[in-house]
Amino acid sequence: MPYRRLPKTDQARIRALKAAVDSSVKGGVFTKVLTHDTYHRAKELLESFSREVSAYKRCVTEQSSKKGNEQYDAALKKARMYVSHFIQVLSMSIMRGEIARGKRSYYGLPENEDTVPNLFSEASVLEWGQRVIAGEQRRQSEGGIPIYNPTMGRVSVVFEIFKEMYDRQHMLQSRTTEALANISNMRHKVDELIFEVWSEVEAAFASLSGDTRIKRCSEYGVIYYYRPDRAAKKRMADGLHIDIQLHLLTP
Repeated sequence: MPYRRLPKTDQARIRALKAAVDSSVKGGVFTKVLTHDTYHRAKELLESFSREVSAYKRCVTEQSSKKGNEQYDAALKKARMYVSHFIQVLSMSIMRGEIARGKRSYYGLPENEDTVPNLFSEASVLEWGQRVIAGEQRRQSEGGIPIYNPTMGRVSVVFEIFKEMYDRQHMLQSRTTEALANISNMRHKVDELIFEVWSEVEAAFASLSGDTRIKRCSEYGVIYYYRPDRAAKKRMADGLHIDIQLHLLTP
């Protein structure tokens, strides 16, 4: 006798619930294999669980999109270059005496150095981009002459494009984490309901026997497995049955 085993993957869980829900209504008529309460709970949980799984897959796909990653990498590279170049031009303006060295503090830069901060990471580009923009706005508000090549206007545009894509990436990461957490929290509830559904299905077809009972239960999503030794015996029996049939048909 085969044994049933609860689904191990989320897609298998969805298939099991969907089979039970779809088979419970045939030609617009409720089959009464499941109780009305179980049917409606299965239908609602199927919809909510499927929605979370789809949301998770969608977020993962967007995050791993080659085109999206290429655009993000290009925006990061450009923002890093513009922020770095602006700081370098600021330093040269200070060395030429066009801007007072003390103004470096407006940008969060040490006054006694002319080095460019480490912009290797995304977080550092985000941090220094915001500092540079705020510092230049403050200096110009005090009557300072604007820096050119690159201008702060150009730096701001490039930086905002990067920041928008950066924020979107982090939003996707948050949504992915949230969807995965929701799925994880729902799995136990889904498994409990599938167990309940399968028990009702098997009870409804208890009067049937053998393969007929297994077939009808399988229509409602019940998954059966044969133990390895019994599966081998069943294959041998099936093969013997076919050989007998062929023998009887042979003149």
